[in-house]
Amino acid sequence: MNEELEDEDEDEDEADTDDEADSDATGSSDFDSPWPPFPIVVSHVCRHWRNIAFSTPSLWTTITVPPEERPPYEFAMTLLERSRGLPIDIYIDCEPHEHDCDVEPPSDADLKFLLSLLIPHIHRWRTMELSVSEYHHMYVFLSAVSDPSTPTAPQLETLELYHHEEMEEFDSFGYHSMSKHFTLFGGSAPSLTRLVLWGVHVDWNQPWIASASNVTDLELAFHPEDVRPSWAQFASILRGASALEKLSLRLSGPSGDPPEWFIEPTPGSPADLNAPVQLPRVTDFILAFHSQARAIGLLRKFYLPALKNLVLDFDDGDYTELVHELAGPATSLSLSSAQEQSRSLLSKLESLKIAGLPCRLECVHTLYGELQNLTSLNLSLSYLPPNFLDILCTPCRLAGRGDIWLPRLATLYVSGTFGEQLRELVQKRRDAGVPLSSLYVEESCEVDKKDMVWLKENLKTFEYFEGSEDEDDVIDFQDLDEGIDEWSDMD
Repeated sequence: MNEELEDEDEDEDEADTDDEADSDATGSSDFDSPWPPFPIVVSHVCRHWRNIAFSTPSLWTTITVPPEERPPYEFAMTLLERSRGLPIDIYIDCEPHEHDCDVEPPSDADLKFLLSLLIPHIHRWRTMELSVSEYHHMYVFLSAVSDPSTPTAPQLETLELYHHEEMEEFDSFGYHSMSKHFTLFGGSAPSLTRLVLWGVHVDWNQPWIASASNVTDLELAFHPEDVRPSWAQFASILRGASALEKLSLRLSGPSGDPPEWFIEPTPGSPADLNAPVQLPRVTDFILAFHSQARAIGLLRKFYLPALKNLVLDFDDGDYTELVHELAGPATSLSLSSAQEQSRSLLSKLESLKIAGLPCRLECVHTLYGELQNLTSLNLSLSYLPPNFLDILCTPCRLAGRGDIWLPRLATLYVSGTFGEQLRELVQKRRDAGVPLSSLYVEESCEVDKKDMVWLKENLKTFEYFEGSEDEDDVIDFQDLDEGIDEWSDMD
């Protein structure tokens, strides 16, 4: 009996120690959620569940470090231990949120300390996401993972590096002492499938980006002109990404202007070195914040036979010529059929998001006239003239295009409008025999209760979404519970 009591005392002492380590989880595992992380919840049900949780390493493979965390990062160390040898997903946020005005970002020394804990496990990294608002934090990370002693990252599938600092000038990189183009992970990350470099540049020739045959999702964003890849490097990256399905270019891409996008042949180089870059599997393409000349130049350089989903986002200038480029024959290969050569990129689209597209008013007819197969449309009317929406409930006058614009349109996302206009749209399209099925409205739109009730009764789906980059962030305000108490990871 005494031995049993002693064993229980030891178990309680061990549990107390674990509680102290777990208590750090209140800020470390999911800083965007009011609820404790699932592993902490199950480990606090009872001693039996706690033992099971501690002996289940797959529960402890997500390491999230918010901006207020500081050394010694005890919970991160606990997770590294409890996850044992399994692949781990790491999320580091060095950006204090707006509502946390008293929180200071970590120092360079803090981040170096954290990376000294994580890099010995780099062979287990499956996801690495780092968000910073000051580039010196990103430089610390890039320096650490490019050190000659740093091993390769054989299991890394997702790498997302975000530098969110607002910059007024994109002609040149503003931090000359930190402009080095690093080679990361010893040049090897063979399992990489998703790569996001947002305001972060690397050595564009290194194998894990120049020959990334497993990458299916590539996003390059907000790169100043002098740190972008050359056209030869950029084309090599895309040609090496043979599995690519999603491509996003937001104020990024090759350096120079389209007339300079030429690769000088050398002895033994392929004859089609300057042929359009073939992207046969790309179904999703985001093109944002380029000049009209560069946007057209990119479209003419890409062969996109499988494109289904397109996002356009431009702010200043006149993009009338771009609209005509999209509506005209798409870039094709010399061996393509005559029928394929005559088709536009727009004619193949199933979904289109227009976040900004300054152009002449008649361009709406040109644009919509080609969207005969479109089933989903997303309009940010805060940055578009109202006729982008108004035209959807008017007769189509173009020959051979049917009686109404976008005849297959079933789903509409919209912001910057009001309830009465939406009711008219839904009613008129239903009367024309091409009813909308689903309507998603940005939460700041002026839709009163009467309009909301009518829309819910006359649509299969009517919901609100948050104003964000992702139109799929749909919310149902009736499900929100504003009375959630702060949780604690203490027994």
